[in-house]
This record gives sequence, structure tokens and C-alpha cells, in this order.
Amino acid sequence: MLKKALVVDDNEFVRETIKEMLEFFGFDVAVTENGEDAVKEYISSAKLNQPFDIVFIDLVLPGMNGKEVLKRLKEIDPEVKAVISSGYQDDPAIREYERLGFKGFLNKPYTLDELKKILESLNLV
Repeated sequence: MLKKALVVDDNEFVRETIKEMLEFFGFDVAVTENGEDAVKEYISSAKLNQPFDIVFIDLVLPGMNGKEVLKRLKEIDPEVKAVISSGYQDDPAIREYERLGFKGFLNKPYTLDELKKILESLNLV
């Protein structure tokens, strides 16, 4: 069965790049540019009984930030698998990603190999 991923990033280039990388690993990928749309997409996908296997969330987003997005997704699905993605290594959220409920961290820009390691650690490839 095709695995599904949701990418939440306000940068179009980053969204499209991650989408292509995930498609390389056989994922069906949806993209959103903000947290509000991500939450709506997550809910509608779950209602269709086609839940996302993984969500990649940018830390810094317009409106809801990445931590807030994860909090909302966890209210909907406590088992959500989310990976935080950021170019800001010094943010405390990066050092505490596990405590916040993220399953992994990717420092932007990241490689196909780094993405594969995260996917492997979550048994998704």
C-alpha cells in the first residue's frame, strides 16, 4: 500500500524539493504552506480513512509555528509521526524535539541519505 506523507513548509522550493525526495521513496505526498492548512489536510485525510504515515513540519511557519502544529495534530491523533525540519539549529525546540513529541529532526538543507535514515528509523522504507 502506498505510504502517505504531509509536508508543511512556507518555502515553495523546500516544499517541492522534499515532495520529490519523498516521492523517490514511493510516498504519495501532500504539501501545505502553513499550519492551519496542515491541520485541515490531516483531518480530511483521516476522515477518508487515508491517514498520513508521516508529517514533516517546518519549525518556523506563518501563524501557527511547528510546535503548535504538532500539538494540534497530537490532539487529533496521539500516534502521529512527525519530523521537525529547520535551518535554525540553535532553537531549543531542536534540542528538545523528542520531549515535544517529534520522532526526528532534519537540519535544512538535508540530503536524500539523511531523509532515508529518518524514514528507516520509523520503519517507513
